[in-house]
Order: sequence, then structure tokens, then C-alpha cells
Amino acid sequence: LTLDLVGTLHKRIPQRAATTPTDIYFSTKSKSKVLVQRIKRLMVDEKHARVTLHGMGAVILPAINTAQAAKEAMHHHVDLKFTTSTVHLIDDIEPDDMVTHPRKTKTMTQCSFLFFL
Repeated sequence: LTLDLVGTLHKRIPQRAATTPTDIYFSTKSKSKVLVQRIKRLMVDEKHARVTLHGMGAVILPAINTAQAAKEAMHHHVDLKFTTSTVHLIDDIEPDDMVTHPRKTKTMTQCSFLFFL
């Protein structure tokens, strides 16, 4: 798929549902060791029954690796449930000239949800 885009592409932040303290969003800047400690604290110290680790696009694999590391850190006393879905993203295109109107493009990407139970 090739698009003829003339202008500057501005990626919008993906929309997400309201979060709870047990929703953790993995990004390219996330530190795996810190998240493992946070998941362990939520499940062991704060006794939450469920923690959800969210990952999108290129960070799905690092999110899975982090989930497995957290399970190992809790001596396999938790179960992991992995689900995927497709989300729609909207990007804005600002034209380089002052005549053309701004446009939007829609793309789809994979996202994952890792549940600790």
C-alpha cells in the first residue's frame, strides 16, 4: 500500500479507555525491570486479583517478555492470559503549502493485552 502524502505527518496519541491502577501501558521507553517490580507489588503487596499489561505494535514482544519475567519473579504463582485485537489509529497530515487543506489518514495496528490472574 503506497500513499501519496504531501506534507508533514503528525501521529495522534492512541485513544484508550479510562485506566485503573492495575492497567499498565508498555511503551518504547518502558523499563522492563521496573514494570516487573510494579506488577509484583500490585499482585503480592497490594493483593490485586488482576493486572493488565497493554502493548501496541512494536512493543508487543517486549511486553510479552516482561509479563513472563514478572510471572517468574512471582515464582509462577500467577497465570497469564494473552489476547490480541486490532485498533484503528488516526494520523493528521499538515500540508507543506498554505493552499491544501489538512487531511487525516486511518491505519490499523495490532495491540495485545496480557492479564495476570
